[in-house]
Amino acid sequence: MPYRIRWEGHGVYRRFFGVITLGEFREANKEMRTDVRYEGIRYIISDYLEAQPAADITELDLKTCAEHERLYFYSSPDTVHAIVATDPKEVALARYYESLGVSPYCVADFATVADARGWIASNPRLGWNRPTQDAMAAAGS
Repeated sequence: MPYRIRWEGHGVYRRFFGVITLGEFREANKEMRTDVRYEGIRYIISDYLEAQPAADITELDLKTCAEHERLYFYSSPDTVHAIVATDPKEVALARYYESLGVSPYCVADFATVADARGWIASNPRLGWNRPTQDAMAAAGS
């Protein structure tokens, strides 16, 4: 298993190792989401300092993953996601993911875990990104 998940008080710290395939990335997401503690989290730290993405991971893969994560948005709408990476390809993919605007989380990338934790402590929540009652009613019609 090229990752470790550590549950912390109100969040989760995921540390990845080596070359991460798309399947392993999805496995880590599924393991996190299916844990009973997931609904109560307020932050996710994804630490890629000791990892790099597999050569076949594309921007389209990230967009698909972000759209899939959106399905779980309403179970934890106030969660923030800090991505920690220094590998140039990993940073580029993280910034692309952030730019999509599809992710259910407020997302930002950092070079250190300490910087990520500082951002999390600043409480950048997504209250502004919740759909309006009109949009929810239209979706139900």
